[in-house]
Amino acid sequence: MHGSPCSVCILFQGGSAFSPAAVISQGRAQQQAAALAEEISCPTSSMQEMVSCLRQKPASVLNDAQTKLLAVSGPFHYWGPVVDGQYLREAPARALQRTPRVKVDLLIGSSQDDGLINRAKAVKQFEESQGRTSSKTAFYQALQNSLGGEDADAGVRAAATWYYSLEHSTDDYASFSRALENATRDYFITCPVIDMASHWARRARGNVFMYHAPESYGHSSLDLLADVRSAFGLPFYPAYEGQFTLEEKSLSLKIMQFFSNFIRSGNPNYPHEFSRKAPEFAAPWPDFVPRAGGESYKELSVLLPNRQGLKSADCSFWSKYIRSLKAVAAAESEEEDGLADTGLLGEPGSKSYSR
Repeated sequence: MHGSPCSVCILFQGGSAFSPAAVISQGRAQQQAAALAEEISCPTSSMQEMVSCLRQKPASVLNDAQTKLLAVSGPFHYWGPVVDGQYLREAPARALQRTPRVKVDLLIGSSQDDGLINRAKAVKQFEESQGRTSSKTAFYQALQNSLGGEDADAGVRAAATWYYSLEHSTDDYASFSRALENATRDYFITCPVIDMASHWARRARGNVFMYHAPESYGHSSLDLLADVRSAFGLPFYPAYEGQFTLEEKSLSLKIMQFFSNFIRSGNPNYPHEFSRKAPEFAAPWPDFVPRAGGESYKELSVLLPNRQGLKSADCSFWSKYIRSLKAVAAAESEEEDGLADTGLLGEPGSKSYSR
């Protein structure tokens, strides 16, 4: 977030208040902390002693232990903020329902290489390093399980597996695991990013601009996504001399110009709020407008083209079909609970019950 010289500017790279991973429950956070502590021989009987021990461990030790745990429990047992009533008083999605008192400009985007999938691949590599070369099944099973969210909703998992398998063979590991990668990325990252852009624009909170970085190749060893590399000028760092082409350096310069303009003025096209001269190095970045034919975004590829309707069909699947599926499941659960309370629901093991 930046407070000057534009009124308030917010930049999200791969993040969204509407992501299922935006917050986790306090109970889950405590369970994960205890599991991590046990893995690196920290005491767990006292919360204070456990936290003190964890804080003394090097980051590399914590990360290696976490990767090992994820190989067992699945790569999407992610860490996140907890609504504790003090540091975080409410979930970000709920806080966004209130209208801000000042104009807030938003630049938000995602990358096809975004983080959850890279973590999953790291888990797979860990399994292979331990001699468990048959981890392919475990890898995409973990991806599949993640689609149910924290509650492991089997209906959501089954529906998503069916939908994303329509374009991929379920008999071929490589293509099926890619389908599940896409499903997980859409669910946790890309579609929540689009939802936040739409929410912000509908409430007229300020300028809204969105981007998407397509899949990149050749720099996976850097552990940084394409949008981050370009926006922060990594191709020009002396430590990476010779690793980037002139084309990649040129693209990075243009993206840095767009981002710096946004920080100065709240609009990536102009360096100052009073400016109205369109950029000459690329097509102007269009506003994101939440309507058919208006959900424009900038693609962070060589020519910096403008596109429309990012993942429109896939995100419609999550926002409409899955939301309806969850609502039906919740209604049926409430109905069954009510029938159980009245004694109309059969006893456990009974072959029939009345509705």
